[in-house]
Amino acid sequence: MKRIFLILIVSVLLTACSHTASNSARNSRQTPVAQLPVQSSQPLATAQPSAADASSPTPVPTIAASAIPSVTPAATADPSEPADLDVLSSQGYALNNGFYIVGELLNNTATPMGNIKITATYYYLRAGKPLELGTQAGSTLLDVIPAYGKAPFVIGPYILTSNNTGPVKLYDLHEAGQAAALPRQDLVVQQGANSYSTGSWLYVRGEVLNKGTTDAKFVKAVITLYNPDGTIVGAMSTYTDPSTIPAGGYAPFSASTEYWPNFDRFTVEVQGQ
Repeated sequence: MKRIFLILIVSVLLTACSHTASNSARNSRQTPVAQLPVQSSQPLATAQPSAADASSPTPVPTIAASAIPSVTPAATADPSEPADLDVLSSQGYALNNGFYIVGELLNNTATPMGNIKITATYYYLRAGKPLELGTQAGSTLLDVIPAYGKAPFVIGPYILTSNNTGPVKLYDLHEAGQAAALPRQDLVVQQGANSYSTGSWLYVRGEVLNKGTTDAKFVKAVITLYNPDGTIVGAMSTYTDPSTIPAGGYAPFSASTEYWPNFDRFTVEVQGQ
Protein backbone atom coordinates (compact mmCIF):
# COMPACT_ATOMS: atom_id res chain seq x y z
CA MET A 1 0.00 0.00 0.00
CA LYS A 2 2.84 2.39 0.88
CA ARG A 3 4.53 1.63 -2.46
CA ILE A 4 1.32 2.53 -4.37
CA PHE A 5 0.96 5.77 -2.38
CA LEU A 6 4.55 6.81 -3.19
CA ILE A 7 4.04 6.10 -6.90
CA LEU A 8 0.95 8.31 -6.91
CA ILE A 9 2.85 11.20 -5.29
CA VAL A 10 5.71 10.97 -7.82
CA SER A 11 3.23 10.84 -10.71
CA VAL A 12 1.45 14.02 -9.50
CA LEU A 13 4.75 15.89 -9.12
CA LEU A 14 5.90 14.91 -12.63
CA THR A 15 2.58 16.06 -14.13
CA ALA A 16 2.86 19.44 -12.38
CA CYS A 17 6.45 19.97 -13.62
CA SER A 18 5.43 19.09 -17.17
CA HIS A 19 2.55 21.60 -17.08
CA THR A 20 4.87 24.38 -15.84
CA ALA A 21 7.41 23.71 -18.57
CA SER A 22 4.68 23.80 -21.21
CA ASN A 23 3.42 27.19 -20.00
CA SER A 24 6.98 28.54 -19.94
CA ALA A 25 7.63 27.46 -23.53
CA ARG A 26 4.35 28.91 -24.72
CA ASN A 27 5.08 32.32 -23.19
CA SER A 28 8.78 32.44 -24.10
CA ARG A 29 8.19 35.05 -26.85
CA GLN A 30 6.02 37.39 -24.81
CA THR A 31 7.48 40.91 -24.70
CA PRO A 32 6.74 43.42 -21.93
CA VAL A 33 5.19 46.78 -22.81
CA ALA A 34 7.12 50.06 -22.75
CA GLN A 35 5.79 53.36 -21.41
CA LEU A 36 5.42 56.42 -23.66
CA PRO A 37 8.13 58.98 -22.81
CA VAL A 38 7.68 62.75 -22.84
CA GLN A 39 9.51 64.15 -25.86
CA SER A 40 11.72 67.19 -25.85
CA SER A 41 10.86 70.16 -28.07
CA GLN A 42 14.58 70.74 -28.69
CA PRO A 43 15.16 71.58 -32.38
CA LEU A 44 17.30 69.17 -34.40
CA ALA A 45 20.16 70.14 -36.65
CA THR A 46 20.05 69.20 -40.31
CA ALA A 47 21.35 65.70 -41.06
CA GLN A 48 22.99 64.94 -44.39
CA PRO A 49 22.65 61.34 -45.66
CA SER A 50 24.81 59.97 -48.43
CA ALA A 51 23.15 60.05 -51.84
CA ALA A 52 25.01 56.88 -52.75
CA ASP A 53 23.53 54.96 -49.81
CA ALA A 54 20.24 56.40 -48.63
CA SER A 55 19.71 53.50 -46.23
CA SER A 56 22.85 54.29 -44.19
CA PRO A 57 22.05 55.52 -40.65
CA THR A 58 21.90 59.33 -40.63
CA PRO A 59 23.25 60.89 -37.41
CA VAL A 60 21.38 63.66 -35.59
CA PRO A 61 21.79 65.06 -32.08
CA THR A 62 20.53 62.84 -29.26
CA ILE A 63 17.13 63.95 -27.93
CA ALA A 64 16.76 64.61 -24.22
CA ALA A 65 13.63 62.84 -22.96
CA SER A 66 12.26 61.67 -19.66
CA ALA A 67 11.10 58.16 -18.72
CA ILE A 68 12.87 56.58 -21.69
CA PRO A 69 11.95 52.88 -21.85
CA SER A 70 14.44 50.16 -22.53
CA VAL A 71 13.66 48.34 -25.74
CA THR A 72 13.22 44.65 -25.10
CA PRO A 73 14.72 42.56 -27.93
CA ALA A 74 12.49 39.91 -29.43
CA ALA A 75 12.85 36.55 -27.70
CA THR A 76 14.36 33.52 -29.36
CA ALA A 77 12.35 32.53 -32.43
CA ASP A 78 9.77 29.82 -32.09
CA PRO A 79 11.36 26.64 -33.54
CA SER A 80 7.98 25.75 -35.09
CA GLU A 81 8.25 28.81 -37.39
CA PRO A 82 10.39 29.09 -40.55
CA ALA A 83 13.79 30.76 -40.09
CA ASP A 84 13.41 32.98 -43.17
CA LEU A 85 12.03 35.98 -41.24
CA ASP A 86 13.05 37.19 -37.79
CA VAL A 87 11.99 40.12 -35.59
CA LEU A 88 15.22 41.91 -34.68
CA SER A 89 13.63 44.07 -31.99
CA SER A 90 10.25 45.52 -31.05
CA GLN A 91 8.46 47.52 -28.40
CA GLY A 92 4.83 48.19 -27.54
CA TYR A 93 3.28 51.37 -26.20
CA ALA A 94 -0.09 52.97 -25.50
CA LEU A 95 -0.92 56.26 -27.24
CA ASN A 96 -4.22 58.14 -27.65
CA ASN A 97 -6.42 55.29 -26.37
CA GLY A 98 -4.74 52.78 -28.66
CA PHE A 99 -1.90 50.28 -28.41
CA TYR A 100 0.90 50.10 -30.98
CA ILE A 101 3.88 47.85 -31.68
CA VAL A 102 6.91 49.13 -33.59
CA GLY A 103 9.64 46.75 -34.70
CA GLU A 104 12.09 45.69 -37.39
CA LEU A 105 11.95 42.49 -39.46
CA LEU A 106 15.01 40.77 -40.98
CA ASN A 107 14.92 38.70 -44.17
CA ASN A 108 17.37 35.86 -43.49
CA THR A 109 17.28 34.50 -47.05
CA ALA A 110 18.99 35.14 -50.39
CA THR A 111 15.56 35.83 -51.95
CA PRO A 112 13.51 39.03 -51.64
CA MET A 113 10.44 38.47 -49.44
CA GLY A 114 6.97 39.98 -49.87
CA ASN A 115 3.37 39.40 -48.79
CA ILE A 116 4.61 39.91 -45.26
CA LYS A 117 2.14 39.23 -42.46
CA ILE A 118 2.99 39.91 -38.81
CA THR A 119 0.39 38.78 -36.28
CA ALA A 120 0.43 40.29 -32.80
CA THR A 121 -1.25 38.60 -29.85
CA TYR A 122 -2.01 40.86 -26.88
CA TYR A 123 -2.19 39.81 -23.23
CA TYR A 124 -3.27 41.34 -19.92
CA LEU A 125 -2.34 40.06 -16.49
CA ARG A 126 -4.64 38.50 -13.89
CA ALA A 127 -3.02 37.45 -10.62
CA GLY A 128 0.31 37.58 -12.44
CA LYS A 129 -0.85 35.20 -15.18
CA PRO A 130 -0.97 36.38 -18.85
CA LEU A 131 -4.41 36.03 -20.43
CA GLU A 132 -5.11 36.74 -24.10
CA LEU A 133 -6.89 39.98 -25.05
CA GLY A 134 -6.97 39.58 -28.81
CA THR A 135 -4.92 39.55 -32.01
CA GLN A 136 -4.12 41.99 -34.80
CA ALA A 137 -2.27 41.65 -38.11
CA GLY A 138 0.07 44.06 -39.84
CA SER A 139 2.89 44.21 -42.37
CA THR A 140 6.21 45.91 -42.99
CA LEU A 141 6.27 49.46 -44.35
CA LEU A 142 8.31 48.18 -47.30
CA ASP A 143 6.24 45.90 -49.54
CA VAL A 144 9.28 43.73 -50.35
CA ILE A 145 12.32 43.15 -48.11
CA PRO A 146 15.56 42.68 -50.09
CA ALA A 147 17.69 39.57 -49.60
CA TYR A 148 19.30 39.77 -46.15
CA GLY A 149 17.70 43.18 -45.74
CA LYS A 150 15.37 44.52 -43.08
CA ALA A 151 12.25 46.66 -42.92
CA PRO A 152 10.32 48.38 -40.12
CA PHE A 153 6.73 47.65 -39.15
CA VAL A 154 4.05 49.35 -37.07
CA ILE A 155 1.03 47.37 -35.88
CA GLY A 156 -1.93 49.24 -34.43
CA PRO A 157 -3.79 50.89 -33.08
CA TYR A 158 -5.36 48.13 -31.04
CA ILE A 159 -8.21 50.12 -29.49
CA LEU A 160 -8.32 50.07 -25.69
CA THR A 161 -11.96 50.37 -24.55
CA SER A 162 -14.02 49.70 -21.43
CA ASN A 163 -14.83 46.29 -22.93
CA ASN A 164 -11.18 45.25 -22.63
CA THR A 165 -10.52 43.05 -19.62
CA GLY A 166 -7.37 45.01 -18.81
CA PRO A 167 -4.53 47.07 -20.33
CA VAL A 168 -2.05 45.37 -22.65
CA LYS A 169 0.91 44.20 -20.56
CA LEU A 170 2.53 41.66 -22.90
CA TYR A 171 2.48 40.75 -26.58
CA ASP A 172 4.06 38.25 -28.93
CA LEU A 173 4.66 38.29 -32.67
CA HIS A 174 4.51 35.66 -35.41
CA GLU A 175 5.66 36.46 -38.93
CA ALA A 176 5.24 34.93 -42.39
CA GLY A 177 6.07 35.86 -45.99
CA GLN A 178 6.70 34.61 -49.52
CA ALA A 179 9.37 35.01 -52.18
CA ALA A 180 8.72 38.14 -54.26
CA ALA A 181 10.28 40.33 -56.96
CA LEU A 182 12.01 43.54 -55.91
CA PRO A 183 10.41 46.78 -57.15
CA ARG A 184 12.42 49.21 -59.28
CA GLN A 185 15.84 50.08 -57.86
CA ASP A 186 16.46 53.42 -59.65
CA LEU A 187 14.94 55.70 -56.98
CA VAL A 188 17.48 57.55 -54.82
CA VAL A 189 17.17 59.82 -51.78
CA GLN A 190 19.10 63.00 -52.54
CA GLN A 191 21.47 64.70 -50.10
CA GLY A 192 19.66 66.96 -47.68
CA ALA A 193 17.27 64.59 -45.90
CA ASN A 194 16.91 66.09 -42.44
CA SER A 195 14.92 65.93 -39.22
CA TYR A 196 13.53 68.54 -36.84
CA SER A 197 11.06 68.67 -33.96
CA THR A 198 8.10 70.91 -33.24
CA GLY A 199 6.51 70.38 -29.83
CA SER A 200 6.07 66.63 -29.36
CA TRP A 201 6.32 65.88 -33.10
CA LEU A 202 9.37 64.75 -35.03
CA TYR A 203 9.55 65.47 -38.78
CA VAL A 204 11.81 63.91 -41.42
CA ARG A 205 11.88 65.40 -44.90
CA GLY A 206 13.91 64.99 -48.06
CA GLU A 207 13.80 64.59 -51.83
CA VAL A 208 13.75 61.56 -54.14
CA LEU A 209 15.41 61.41 -57.57
CA ASN A 210 14.12 59.10 -60.31
CA LYS A 211 17.28 57.93 -62.11
CA GLY A 212 15.29 55.68 -64.44
CA THR A 213 14.05 56.20 -68.00
CA THR A 214 10.34 55.83 -67.20
CA ASP A 215 7.97 57.53 -64.79
CA ALA A 216 8.02 56.17 -61.23
CA LYS A 217 4.57 55.80 -59.68
CA PHE A 218 3.40 55.51 -56.06
CA VAL A 219 6.84 56.52 -54.75
CA LYS A 220 7.00 55.96 -51.01
CA ALA A 221 9.69 56.90 -48.48
CA VAL A 222 10.07 54.61 -45.44
CA ILE A 223 11.84 56.13 -42.42
CA THR A 224 13.26 54.05 -39.58
CA LEU A 225 14.31 55.71 -36.31
CA TYR A 226 17.09 54.22 -34.17
CA ASN A 227 18.50 54.83 -30.69
CA PRO A 228 22.28 55.15 -30.06
CA ASP A 229 22.58 51.34 -29.85
CA GLY A 230 21.06 50.87 -33.32
CA THR A 231 17.74 49.50 -32.00
CA ILE A 232 14.54 50.64 -33.71
CA VAL A 233 12.48 53.11 -31.68
CA GLY A 234 10.05 54.36 -34.33
CA ALA A 235 9.01 54.10 -37.98
CA MET A 236 6.88 56.02 -40.46
CA SER A 237 6.23 56.26 -44.18
CA THR A 238 4.83 58.74 -46.66
CA TYR A 239 4.42 59.21 -50.41
CA THR A 240 6.30 61.87 -52.30
CA ASP A 241 4.37 64.93 -53.46
CA PRO A 242 3.55 64.28 -56.25
CA SER A 243 3.61 60.49 -55.89
CA THR A 244 4.57 60.08 -59.58
CA ILE A 245 8.09 61.24 -60.49
CA PRO A 246 9.02 61.63 -64.18
CA ALA A 247 12.24 60.12 -65.52
CA GLY A 248 15.14 62.26 -64.31
CA GLY A 249 12.83 64.26 -62.04
CA TYR A 250 12.62 64.98 -58.32
CA ALA A 251 9.84 65.02 -55.72
CA PRO A 252 9.93 65.93 -51.99
CA PHE A 253 8.58 63.97 -49.03
CA SER A 254 7.82 64.79 -45.40
CA ALA A 255 6.75 62.42 -42.59
CA SER A 256 6.04 62.92 -38.89
CA THR A 257 5.56 60.94 -35.69
CA GLU A 258 4.78 61.57 -32.02
CA TYR A 259 6.67 58.49 -30.91
CA TRP A 260 10.46 58.77 -31.02
CA PRO A 261 11.96 57.68 -27.66
CA ASN A 262 15.74 58.10 -27.30
CA PHE A 263 15.93 58.92 -31.02
CA ASP A 264 19.49 59.28 -32.34
CA ARG A 265 19.52 58.66 -36.13
CA PHE A 266 17.37 57.53 -39.03
CA THR A 267 17.47 55.75 -42.40
CA VAL A 268 15.35 56.38 -45.49
CA GLU A 269 14.42 53.66 -47.99
CA VAL A 270 12.36 54.22 -51.15
CA GLN A 271 10.04 52.04 -53.19
CA GLY A 272 7.97 52.74 -56.27
CA GLN A 273 6.47 51.25 -59.41
